[in-house]
Amino acid sequence: MKNKNTAFTLAEVLITLGIIGVVAAMTIPGLMNTYKKKQYYTQFMKARSVIENTLRMYANDNDCEITDGSCDFEKSENVEKLGRYFKGVQYITEDNCTKLLSGYDKMPVKDYDKQPVDEAMDIDYLCGGELGLPNEWGFTAIEGMTLFFEPDIGYGSGHLLDVNGPNSGPNVFGRDIFVFYTRPAVGEGFCNSIWGVSKACKEKNNYGWGAECYNGDFSSDCGARLIEEGKMNY
Repeated sequence: MKNKNTAFTLAEVLITLGIIGVVAAMTIPGLMNTYKKKQYYTQFMKARSVIENTLRMYANDNDCEITDGSCDFEKSENVEKLGRYFKGVQYITEDNCTKLLSGYDKMPVKDYDKQPVDEAMDIDYLCGGELGLPNEWGFTAIEGMTLFFEPDIGYGSGHLLDVNGPNSGPNVFGRDIFVFYTRPAVGEGFCNSIWGVSKACKEKNNYGWGAECYNGDFSSDCGARLIEEGKMNY
């Protein structure tokens, strides 16, 4: 008996390739999103360590307390002192403000649920003096981090940390931009950290506010949520 050579027909090959393409289109975006979230989480945790250690060193060297506000980062001279603990610092001044922060115009800042942030984070606002800039109330560092102190954008006495700088995306609150506080509330009934209020903290104390990163309002407690959950679940 003669053996017959078998092979896939062109139609079968095209159908198989089509199926593979559909599966890839369904799974690759999810895998990339998961990878990016892990990357954002790692960047935040690294920046968190740097910020917390630096604040402790600053408080010790300057004989002040971070939690009671005596270190007072509303004063530009104290922000300048803090910047000395970082490598490759560039203070945001009138001459370089637009250049250093241009990324916020190229990639407009959004909230973690992709809602646009108001005009408070655009160049005209940040470099127009309303924020306190260009009076050395902020700086960039060689690590890529950018810090703003006491910006008037609706977070009370909160400060802003951009873990990778304005010119590196995604420029989204809760992804690479976080709110932190050098004067967290203290006393009986309070358990919030410098990174905001966690869900457990809110439930424990029955706060009518806080844990905003859990309910979609703003992103001021996303740092606390990342620390509490150990990964980016939002």
